[in-house]
This record gives sequence, C-alpha cells and structure tokens, in this order.
Amino acid sequence: KQPPADLVRKGEMVFHDAIGTFQHWHGCGTCHPNNGRVDGLNWDLLNDGMGNPKSNKSLLLSWKTPPMMSRAVRETFEACVRAGFRFIEFAVPPEENVQATMAYLRDLKPESSPYLDPNRKLTPSAQRGKKLFDGKAQCAKCHAGALFTDKKQYDVGTKANDDTDENGIYDTPTLIEGYRTGPYLHDGRAVTMKEVMTECNKQDKHGKTTKLSKQELDDLVMYVLSL
Repeated sequence: KQPPADLVRKGEMVFHDAIGTFQHWHGCGTCHPNNGRVDGLNWDLLNDGMGNPKSNKSLLLSWKTPPMMSRAVRETFEACVRAGFRFIEFAVPPEENVQATMAYLRDLKPESSPYLDPNRKLTPSAQRGKKLFDGKAQCAKCHAGALFTDKKQYDVGTKANDDTDENGIYDTPTLIEGYRTGPYLHDGRAVTMKEVMTECNKQDKHGKTTKLSKQELDDLVMYVLSL
C-alpha cells in the first residue's frame, strides 16, 4: 500500500502541477525544471515589474540566501514564494499548498559537480583556483562563507544599455552548483563562466580578473565550476 505523502512530497507535486494556476498552462517546474534548477531562459515577469527581463535563477538553497530575485525585491524566501504564486502563476493557492511548496524547496540538496575528481575532491587546477578566488582575484569578498554569498547587492558593472534598473545593483548569487546555472549574470549575457570573468568584467568591478594569466583564469573557472 502506498503510504500517504508527507509535506515535502506534497510540495513536489504542487511545484510540478499546473492545475492550480491561471489557465492551467504552467507551474513552478515549467521554468525551474530538474528539481528547482534553471531553464536557461530570460523571463519578464510581474514579480519584479515589467520591462526588465532577467535570467532564471536556481531555487536551490534559496531559503538560505535572501533577499530574493536578481534585484532583491523580495526580502524573504517566504515572501518570494507567495509572490511567485500571485504574480507569476496568477493564483491564490490554499495555505497548505504554499507551506508544502516551501517545505519541498527547503529539502532540495546540492549535487556534486562533474568537475570534481573521481573522489569528489578538487582537482589540482581547482585547488589553484581556490587560492585565487580567496586571494588575488578577490572573489570571496562578496561570494563569502559556506553559501558563497554575503547576501548583499552590488554594482559590478553589468548594467546594460537596455536595462530599466536605475542603479545597476544586483543580488550576489550563491555559486553552489554554478556549473549548471548558466547562462550567467542577471540578463544571461555570459554563456560561460569564463565570459563572466573576461568579456563581462573589463573594469575589474566583478573581482580582479583582468591581470590574471590564461592559466590562472582557467584555474579560477575550474574552481567555481567545482562548487
């Protein structure tokens, strides 16, 4: 006999079900497939106003890394989940569905990076990259701690000419599972992590990377993709 679903399992069903949403055409999992990760697309959604499409963000560890959204418009994880139902799915679900969805998202666990060695340890290249990350490149000043984010917002020189954001200040995302969250930056302009550090950081406002050698860049990229 199938046991009754617990709160996390109920949340998983709500997350992947479009029945409770407006016109039943999409659910949370439509844009956040593979257990709350990303679809690699930009979306212009009412959750943070119209006319400012942003790259989809992974929901992994989102409950530990507020504020939410690229522009930090939701102060808490709970507020973001509720706003998602209201402004993205155009729905007012039963409170039990909201609580179940939050339980499901809190239960998501990081998966080991394919860039680790067979023993799930950093490769020699990634070990060198870690030293650069913590030191010369100054990445750890903002991508700090166990979650690789200080939960603050900065202008790192990534505001584009067609961005509607006045100040160009964006949330510092966690780098955990960065290997599967591309394309990168708030508008997805960087296809690879290396582009984040080179083509999109010519002013050294997003870490000090312009003076790194090719080998150092490769090592730094390897470390970030190993997280």
